[in-house]
Amino acid sequence: MLRLTDLPRPEPGPGQVRVRLTARPINPSDLLFVQGSYGREARFTPRPDGGTRESGWAVAGFEGAGTVDTLGPGTRGPAPGTRVAVSATGTWQEHICVPGTSVIPVEHGVSTEAVCQLTVNPFTAHLLVRDLALEPGATLLLTAGASAVSRMVIHLASGRGVRCLPVVRHREQAHALTRLGARPLTAGSAGALTEAVRDTVECGQVDAVLDAVGGALGDAALRSLRPAGRFVSYGMLSGRPLSVRPDDLVFRQVSVCGFWLPARMERLDEKELGVLTGEVQEAVARGLPGLEVAERYDLADFRTALERTGRPGRAGKVLLTG
Repeated sequence: MLRLTDLPRPEPGPGQVRVRLTARPINPSDLLFVQGSYGREARFTPRPDGGTRESGWAVAGFEGAGTVDTLGPGTRGPAPGTRVAVSATGTWQEHICVPGTSVIPVEHGVSTEAVCQLTVNPFTAHLLVRDLALEPGATLLLTAGASAVSRMVIHLASGRGVRCLPVVRHREQAHALTRLGARPLTAGSAGALTEAVRDTVECGQVDAVLDAVGGALGDAALRSLRPAGRFVSYGMLSGRPLSVRPDDLVFRQVSVCGFWLPARMERLDEKELGVLTGEVQEAVARGLPGLEVAERYDLADFRTALERTGRPGRAGKVLLTG
């Protein structure tokens, strides 16, 4: 259960910086964390009076934007006053203390709305496109085709000559994706998706799938793969499981794998991380699609923000500000 509470202002320890946060997006991963369905359990801070685990607190939020206001002892980090993107658990609060390596200094020309979304979706999109390494002319099917990550992937993959087929439920969503260079497929059901792929792709099969939905739609996307095609699951918006048949794996030689950003980032060495961070910062500074903002709410109005996040048809993220 989420609730608003007053906490003592944290003091940074050795190697840490304290950031005064001003904006945070509400991402699907945040909602999973709040529901207790995320890949990592919440770390509860016990009450000073020694209360039970349930009476302590854990702060939600995995990214945000703000300004460094204090350095911990011996910290070599961004100087106080530096605008930064923050990648850490617990950003839905006013102040947060994190290792100096968990913040990314940003240029003043980049909006706070874009900065607060820098560390999750743009990194995810870049790594998904990099890991797939599709050749020009290949076809890529994306469920949740109007999502922020999909729009970013379409922008990056189309630039490499990949033919992107984002799946949307409403024709209104298709127009913006067409302007990004995609060929949207309007499909409100698994059967409609299968038919749409057959009508759009000459052989009726695609080279790769990025699935953020699961359930029946994910199953239909998996069936649309060509032999030896690649299926990557990176989300679970439907809350339903995938059905992977042995004959897909054995006879059709389809490969199925999952993508989780924290685990993927852990496999990057320092040099690779530096190069990737530079690429992401450059893309965001140039106006990477998928960073649009629909609505802004103060932290104290988090209930309204969460309710608005759950409504379909949004044209951007809902942010928590203040």
